[in-house]
Amino acid sequence: MRSASVLLPLLLIAGCSWQRQGDGVEAAAAASATPSPRTTAVTVPADAAAAAAGTVPATPPPGAVAAGAADEGATVRNYIGVLLRGDRAAAAAYWAGGTTRLQPDDAPLHRLTDVVSLRVDTDTPIARDTARPSRLREVPIRLRILTRQGTLHYHGWYRLQPRADGSGWELSGASLQPSLD
Repeated sequence: MRSASVLLPLLLIAGCSWQRQGDGVEAAAAASATPSPRTTAVTVPADAAAAAAGTVPATPPPGAVAAGAADEGATVRNYIGVLLRGDRAAAAAYWAGGTTRLQPDDAPLHRLTDVVSLRVDTDTPIARDTARPSRLREVPIRLRILTRQGTLHYHGWYRLQPRADGSGWELSGASLQPSLD
């Protein structure tokens, strides 16, 4: 028991001595930086993250979709643009199975007519599974839609998964709510 009470302060002192000068400033700056809409978060290369964790992967994991495919945010923005232009068949092709349900998850958008302008802001996709790479992503979204009747605001998310052939992302679910912005 006595050795533990002596060992604990020594470990705390040793842990504090490993900090480099300037890390506090850089960490504070990194913590205060928030990703802007339509940007991806800064990521640590796989080898650096593995080295920090004490393991080094043999090979990097394969991508969830083909290289050069539209990212998750672009897929959502493209879908909403096609949908609000009135091309229901092209919009349905963005969904898993190539069709939307009778009552789609984003039904308020399907009922809109006379869209004058549209602003779609997507945030960094969130992994919703533990697969590596993630095969289920959720894209937070904010919409500002100007119609001839007025301005509408929505917020929510779209869930995406890789297409069966791996050529890109397809929509698997959505949740949109009106908001007062």
